[in-house]
Amino acid sequence: MMALRLHGKESLRLEDVPEPKLDESGAIVKVRATSICATDVKAYVTGARTKIPITLGHEFSGDVVEASEEFKNYIGRRVVVNPNIFCGRCEYCLSGEHVLCPNRYAIGIDVDGSFAEYVKIPAQAFHLGGVLEIPDHLSYEEASLIEPLAACFRGQLKLNIRPGDVVTIIGAGPIGLMHFMLAKSFGASKIIMSEVDGKRIEIAKRLGVEYIVNPLEEDIEKFILNLTNGRGSDVVVVAVGSPHAQKDALKIVGRGGRVNFFAGLPAGLEEVPINTNFIHYKQITVLGTSMQTPLEFKKTLELVASGLINVKPLLTHRYSLENGIEAFTKTLKAEGLKIVITP
Repeated sequence: MMALRLHGKESLRLEDVPEPKLDESGAIVKVRATSICATDVKAYVTGARTKIPITLGHEFSGDVVEASEEFKNYIGRRVVVNPNIFCGRCEYCLSGEHVLCPNRYAIGIDVDGSFAEYVKIPAQAFHLGGVLEIPDHLSYEEASLIEPLAACFRGQLKLNIRPGDVVTIIGAGPIGLMHFMLAKSFGASKIIMSEVDGKRIEIAKRLGVEYIVNPLEEDIEKFILNLTNGRGSDVVVVAVGSPHAQKDALKIVGRGGRVNFFAGLPAGLEEVPINTNFIHYKQITVLGTSMQTPLEFKKTLELVASGLINVKPLLTHRYSLENGIEAFTKTLKAEGLKIVITP
């Protein structure tokens, strides 16, 4: 079968590799749609963050074409898979906080992923509810976005967004726009987005974002204080890996507000000098989230299936697996939003 394999920094190759073999327990999925994630891009740019060499790809959907006896009833089903495989036995898994599992590993990061014609799914993914059937009315492409949307869903649950809240999202890329859609569905009364890229500003406007500030052209703090009668934002989501954005978040959040450093920072920029008096005197809650639990993954699929969240506008480009390197090039240039490969 064909697969996109990462061999090191900026060394991505389309290769003919053996099809995955079924273990004693588990399944093989024929990949129908797999989207490119910022994590894939970081692995490509740095040659790190993953096992090397590896078949990348962890946002995917497809058909179960082969399964061990335990999962025979899944054969022929259209499924979406949570790529994070948890042990289910540690104190974090038992408490429902699977994302903190010290034994976790991920498809497309630690083992071969979905930028291929077929991908192997371990039994543990089934046992913990990580393999979900796709409703008939949802496309494979829409289903491939459940994983990143579920990570955003977790972030917003931890922020406890309430009806009437003012929410500011820094970064209007695919993840920022997912946060916009979720905050809207949670009842935020006003959603403000901060973005420096002109093309993404126009896309955000087309998707219904009413309040957008370019911090390179306007003072973001003044902009938000003016919109909130001097109160500041109840919630701030930092959806871009920028130290400056993290600093801005502490300035623009209101008293008693909540901040999520949702995006990780690039290597070498992890340590950020901040004014901790903002946290102390405004009594802010600052947190970070990543990944999603099996329950959050399931709830996200239900949100999309119900029509409350429409991910179709985020799907801007489609490529065959044979043209996967071209798809990566477009993603690196930040052209479009979610780019999907259809093996």
